Amino acid sequence: MPIYQRGSTWWFSITINGKTVRRSCQTDDKREALEFHDRKRAEMWRTQVAGDKARRTWGETVSRWLSEHEHKRSFQDDTRYAGFWTDRFESSNVSFLDQITPDLVKSIRESELARKRQRGEGTITPSTVNRKLAFLRTVVNAAYREYQYIDGAPPLFKLLPENNERMRFLTPSELHRLLQTLPEPYSSLAKFAVATGLRQGNCINLKWDFIDMSRRIVTFKDTLMKNGQALTVPLNNMAVESIMPWVGKDRDWVFVRDDGGKINGVPSKTWQRALKKAGIENFRWHDLRHTWASIMRQGGVGLDVLQELGGWKQGRMVQRYAHLSVDHLANHSNRFDQLVGTPTVQILHSEQETKRVA
Repeated sequence: MPIYQRGSTWWFSITINGKTVRRSCQTDDKREALEFHDRKRAEMWRTQVAGDKARRTWGETVSRWLSEHEHKRSFQDDTRYAGFWTDRFESSNVSFLDQITPDLVKSIRESELARKRQRGEGTITPSTVNRKLAFLRTVVNAAYREYQYIDGAPPLFKLLPENNERMRFLTPSELHRLLQTLPEPYSSLAKFAVATGLRQGNCINLKWDFIDMSRRIVTFKDTLMKNGQALTVPLNNMAVESIMPWVGKDRDWVFVRDDGGKINGVPSKTWQRALKKAGIENFRWHDLRHTWASIMRQGGVGLDVLQELGGWKQGRMVQRYAHLSVDHLANHSNRFDQLVGTPTVQILHSEQETKRVA
């Protein structure tokens, strides 16, 4: 049989001129799989027997790339980016790789940059657009270097300059107002996030198996972390308080909905409603991580400790918080007074001497 199943997904096996190709049909529908097989066989015959160069589509290219990278930690994000470009190309009546030009991508890039964010105020940030552009570049480069779908060097899609100066964080009073206005289970989720500094994905996917209450720690395997390194975080009182009400609610997941279902994210309307009620503007969920780091830094926590607790792989990622605490520089700054004297003190001494003589 030309197609066969692996789990619920159909795969094809085609042999032409002694060369066998086996690949996923990317569907669990048998009829669709047979149609995919027939198209692929005709395409292979044209290229291997007739000597034609197949004109490759974006759809088949990105499907192949995704099927070969399911193991990536960022696969969920990659799938979302693939859907973004597929939608944009379809809207532009673009199907084939040779139709994806720098001008087209620039137009899509600029349109996305001007689009308003679904959550919060303002437009999409350059860094968000760049992640989508980086995914496109990765797939197109694979089409050229690995799949040999493209003749000649792939087109260059320029990234946007990023402004990394934005760092929004809450004061303790603002934080408590937000936690009070958020409904459950999102209030507990946010409380745990800001108490530990963990990313949203780690908080949403938190399991009881990760937690050791006797040692008051939570451990995430390397496959669950953005930087690819395992992370163990100590649980402070606030973190423990955020998870205790959820003991016994579910066997696996810590934070669950009222119906027992797993949380997949915070609804945008719920988030915006809570922000408005708390009197907070221009604040994203990820800014809870900035809030944790900022409060810790202002409390005197060193950058090296902050980096280890926050699970940052590179030290430059915590440098944005360096200016929030300068207590450790005070003695060095005061050294200047010792070296040159304090002008104000000298003036006072001079005035006192003048009065004494008079």
